[in-house]
Amino acid sequence: MNTPDDPFAAEAVTAADGTLRVGLAGDLAWDSADELLDAVRTRLDRTPGPADVRLDCARMTLCDSMGLSALLALHRLVSTAGGRLHLEHRPAFLDRLLLLTGTYEHLTGRTGTAEPSGGIPADGADGPGNQRS
Repeated sequence: MNTPDDPFAAEAVTAADGTLRVGLAGDLAWDSADELLDAVRTRLDRTPGPADVRLDCARMTLCDSMGLSALLALHRLVSTAGGRLHLEHRPAFLDRLLLLTGTYEHLTGRTGTAEPSGGIPADGADGPGNQRS
């Protein structure tokens, strides 16, 4: 069994305004996807649940297909609970993955197409290092 290069961590904190903030660090991969879902699911089940779930992706080092699947499942869970998922401080590799898989608009709420070089969207408004409101 392979171990990830950067161990995954998801630190979830509910802010005073009810927003759930989750700091992600390390590799979001096949062996850590459930950890992210569990960290958020337990908070969504509380009454009242958070209206906004903000994932801070700045310290994420990798996102494989299972990580992407977890982000999609998380989007579905948060939406079903009446909330909104925000992917903040996305690294460029995550934007590329979302663009290549056609999930960029679905997960970010923004339209985007890959630049001819395969880079991140030209608008870049909520891309690497920028916080989406």
